Amino acid sequence: MEQFVAGLDGLLTKLVSAQDSDTIRNITSTLNTQFYASQNCVPALVQIISQSPHPEVRQLAAVELRKRISKWWQEVPEATQVAIRTQLLQIALNEQQELVRHSAARVISSIARIDVPENKWPDLLSFLNESCASPNAIHREVGTYCLYALFEVIAEFFMNHSSSLFDLFNKTIVDPESKNVRVTTVLTLGKLAEYIDTEDKENIKMFRNMIPAMVSVLEQCLNESDEENAGEIFEVFDNLLMLDAPLLSNHLVDLIRFFLTVGGNRELDETLRVMALSFLMWAAVYKQNKIRSLKLVGFIVESLMPIGTEEDPEDADEDSPSRLAYKVLNALATNMPPQQVFPIVMPMVVSYLQNPNPNYRKAAMMAFAVIIEGCAEFMSPKFNELLPLVCTGLQDPEIIVRRAGCMALGCLAEELATEISEHHQVLLPLVFNLMNDTNPEVTKHACNALDAILEGLGNEVLQYLPMLMEKLLYLLDNASQTETKATVMAAIGSAAHAAGESFQPYFGQILPRIRHLMSLKEGNDETLLRGVATDSAGAIAEAVGADMFRPYTQDFMTLAIEQLQLDSPRLRECSYAFFSIMARVFGEEFAPYLPTIMPSILSSCQAEEKDDTILEGEIDLTLGDGDEEEDDLSALNFNSAVADEKEFAADALGELFENTRSHFLPYVEASINELTQLSFHLFDGVRKAVTGSLFSFLKTFYIISGQGDWVAGLPPNYTLHENVQNMAAMVMPTILSIWKDEDDRMVVIQICHEMIQALKLMGPAIIANHVEDIARNLLDIFEKRSICQQTFDDEDFVDEDEEAESESLLISAAGDLVAALCETIGESFSSFFDVFLPLISKYYKKTKTSSERSMAVGCLGECITGVKSAVTPHTERLLQLFIKACGDEDQTVRSNAAFALGILTTHSQIDLSSQYNSMLTALYPLFHNQSLPNTTDNAAGSVARLILAHPDAVPLDQVLPVFTNALPLKADFAENEPVFNCLFQLFRSNNSFVFSHIPQFLQVFNHVLSDEEQLNDSTRSQLIELLRALNAQSPDLNLASTELGRFL
Repeated sequence: MEQFVAGLDGLLTKLVSAQDSDTIRNITSTLNTQFYASQNCVPALVQIISQSPHPEVRQLAAVELRKRISKWWQEVPEATQVAIRTQLLQIALNEQQELVRHSAARVISSIARIDVPENKWPDLLSFLNESCASPNAIHREVGTYCLYALFEVIAEFFMNHSSSLFDLFNKTIVDPESKNVRVTTVLTLGKLAEYIDTEDKENIKMFRNMIPAMVSVLEQCLNESDEENAGEIFEVFDNLLMLDAPLLSNHLVDLIRFFLTVGGNRELDETLRVMALSFLMWAAVYKQNKIRSLKLVGFIVESLMPIGTEEDPEDADEDSPSRLAYKVLNALATNMPPQQVFPIVMPMVVSYLQNPNPNYRKAAMMAFAVIIEGCAEFMSPKFNELLPLVCTGLQDPEIIVRRAGCMALGCLAEELATEISEHHQVLLPLVFNLMNDTNPEVTKHACNALDAILEGLGNEVLQYLPMLMEKLLYLLDNASQTETKATVMAAIGSAAHAAGESFQPYFGQILPRIRHLMSLKEGNDETLLRGVATDSAGAIAEAVGADMFRPYTQDFMTLAIEQLQLDSPRLRECSYAFFSIMARVFGEEFAPYLPTIMPSILSSCQAEEKDDTILEGEIDLTLGDGDEEEDDLSALNFNSAVADEKEFAADALGELFENTRSHFLPYVEASINELTQLSFHLFDGVRKAVTGSLFSFLKTFYIISGQGDWVAGLPPNYTLHENVQNMAAMVMPTILSIWKDEDDRMVVIQICHEMIQALKLMGPAIIANHVEDIARNLLDIFEKRSICQQTFDDEDFVDEDEEAESESLLISAAGDLVAALCETIGESFSSFFDVFLPLISKYYKKTKTSSERSMAVGCLGECITGVKSAVTPHTERLLQLFIKACGDEDQTVRSNAAFALGILTTHSQIDLSSQYNSMLTALYPLFHNQSLPNTTDNAAGSVARLILAHPDAVPLDQVLPVFTNALPLKADFAENEPVFNCLFQLFRSNNSFVFSHIPQFLQVFNHVLSDEEQLNDSTRSQLIELLRALNAQSPDLNLASTELGRFL
């Protein structure tokens, strides 16, 4: 054995001083084959830890021993085990080097993991008690560190003695001599917290009592600028936020005050301040209800804004207190109701914008930029007041303010595209001006903002295109920064997207430049440019169309296929997006590329997601204390670059099948297998792409099958093709299993939207076996029980009328799906409708936002269209709601209410004629001065339905002049059906008003017949019949010689 120990000691001694990788590899190989292949390595390593004169060797031996315990400990003879246990406890107490002591403690915990559950180490507890209470500070450090290491492996054992542990911790956390003891106590408490159950009142109470002392230890570390220990304690507090047990509740206000004070203290090191602010960011996510109920938002915002005035570092990726302050603001805006954030932030923005110090004006613009994401809907009605603030920022004399203004404009363009595109005449000249800025940072951010504006601009781009392309091409050729070039390239793609075929004149100038950028291969900068160029090539191909792009397709496809081999997830992602667009542009003509690209796409779906940078079996030469083998995160194998690649691969599968149709059939089975596997992926973007592609597969099979029209009602009154049935049997259970466990609201919203489209295309047969499950999932959303709605601190009551905007979007998507189910299933969905109606109705009240009120009224109207007479029991309640909503301050709500009132009259079996007076009174104002043309169109449709139901109950002489002046309809042509059915009835009954206004009606008839979009076939043919009858009845109208003559 002595020879064995000496050999091992010699190799470890050589290893710690080895300089080159060959030596390290050779020694490692010898160790693995000759020493670590038997249980003898355990006692030998213990002997080296206790006897080697070199601390590096003792340290390495301890790290190596810990790795060997799980394999060899149970093979070691029992007598040797007993001796080793005693020896290790002595080593831990006597070792002079702290790192070696820590590694020895880790070895003790590795053995305890095996021995303690079998009661094989009774002395361990008494050792811990004695060392933690020892008069020797080093021994107390060893005791507390052993406890900490043991908590990582046998916490359950200690939780049976939690009361005496808390007694011990109350002493060690105020250790008079050793800061290490105090810090380790806080870290151990962090571990212990993970094992406290939400119902365990006793332990929760004892833990809460420790928090002031934990803060006190953190404060000591901050005062001494002890970054390492402070960082570990900050991490403990971050983790406490995320636990289910309410351990911080009573102290949350004090903690937030303390962390804000630290975050705002400019005397402290920036790293420490960033950690403090990071806690506040997580608090906004995990304690959102508590922050709301304690009304802390105002206090937090007022403390953050001054931090935002500090200078930002040059490196865009580097965190700083100012950047963290904006991140906290963004977390508040996206997790809190906008009513609680926007009104507090905006007055400060306005005030800061007037400050002579440019750092304040920068902070104003940045604060405005970061709250847009969570407050967009809330901002929309106030847009005209907000825009001048951004314009002021864009024209500021200081670079940092102009740059922040560009960011604010980019965020607005992303979240409120419609509103921004309506103001292009004000904004684009300002952006063009900034593109000439002398500062490359401003140029870059200006191009970013431009890119976002162009996305939503559509035809309006044409007036700017010559000047825009001249500027962009100049910047592309001359910009100094790679990032600016990349942003310019992206903006060119967006310009093409907006301009469509009008981009063709620029095609010849831009294509050679894109081809050049798509040929770059060296380094990160070139990868970035190549990727963006690939994206823009796709946008341009889609804009100019197949005929113009066809001669270049082979060349560009070759480049996009080549970059699949360049070992860059980002470039593969760009190639997959490019293939998707090319398939859209060329349709089945793209099919010959499938055999080349499909293997790569399927292999990206299966890609491993770990960063395996360390060679297996290689020895870790860092002299750290060696973390525990089972690192929680490594088990998740998460790599965001590969996750993005998978998202684009999954998305491409749906696009390729949709566009190449039957040519894709050989790949369907493999694709469905991959999509099903990816449906459980950790990354929400992947799950979204899977959802989209699974529905694409279902829809494509339906289209290929050449199925006729579907019929509403369940059980289905039509038969789906066998292939469609088989696909539905695979797709729907996968979708429902994603939905059931989904914790991301945006994925659930997408599932709702995809299901609505699928129902409208294929009818109710595709969900025939799943109606109960879908209805239950929707009910969970309306009752706020679905997983994606769970906040992390449900114990706090909050005002239900104010909700984060992502929650409103979710409710709206659920409402739309209920309406689609009513439409496709019809009256047999009525028992479900009875349950949903009160839940949807409660979103129509004053305290709800305009988008929520609009959703409620619009959704109920659509539901009635589907369930028809089954609405009858709810008539009175809905009638009052719709009449009230006709007077709402929001135009969309009024428009939806007008439609709903007419639909209710049509389908309810209750005679509503006695209520006509109040209904017509509610509708009358909607015929005048409405900013939304749909409102008057819907009011006209509603009046038509009232007349059709009970003509005698309507004072026609008063109503018809107003009704007729609203014709022809301006926007909502679906309402032409009831409007013309009403006119046909009036002509049939020889109504005096219509016959005395025939010239006015003939103008309306000519208008609607001249536009194919306005009438459905049935209404069109009835109108032509009416014209023929009028022509025969009144030859003096001389219709044959008018424009209407062509319809006779």
